[in-house]
Amino acid sequence: MGASKLIIACKIFYDELQSVLPSNVDVEVVWVEAALHVNLDRLENELKSALAAASTNGAQIQLFLGIGCHPDIVKLSGEYGALLSPVKNCIEAFLGAKTKELEKDGTMILTPGWVRAWPGMMAGLGWNEVDVRINYGRYNRILVLDPGINPLSDEEILEFFDLTQVPIEIEPLELDHFQRLLTGMIG
Repeated sequence: MGASKLIIACKIFYDELQSVLPSNVDVEVVWVEAALHVNLDRLENELKSALAAASTNGAQIQLFLGIGCHPDIVKLSGEYGALLSPVKNCIEAFLGAKTKELEKDGTMILTPGWVRAWPGMMAGLGWNEVDVRINYGRYNRILVLDPGINPLSDEEILEFFDLTQVPIEIEPLELDHFQRLLTGMIG
């Protein structure tokens, strides 16, 4: 038998979760690809597969994804006795209630992981550069919250700006809220 607790987490959290997960806890992490919420059937299949595999080892299962990532995520977790994180999406996992305040005035909030996940999201959505610009055209700015673990390079920032044509600002992200959320999940 493996760890007593198992977290099925979105890879969007990879750097941050690895950074705050205490080394002395008996937790196994199973990763699902980031941005699968753009293809609900694929996300459902990936979650079912991960949940089925996890349910065979007797560990307490915790889904570390937003409850807004799939319309049936509550039902799916219930079928396998898995607990859900209490957040709507990954940005809320990092910020909590501060999310709404930062999103006002036409701001889109991302993390370095999200910027890096965009090629996969574009492929999943069938988007090209024009589609991205049409969908991002409603934003006044993109705020990238960076915990400093794996910062974006200048080239990555410029490429993302070229793709979106929306001004990008980088601000530091403290992981206190995220760490409290994770601690609450693993006990």
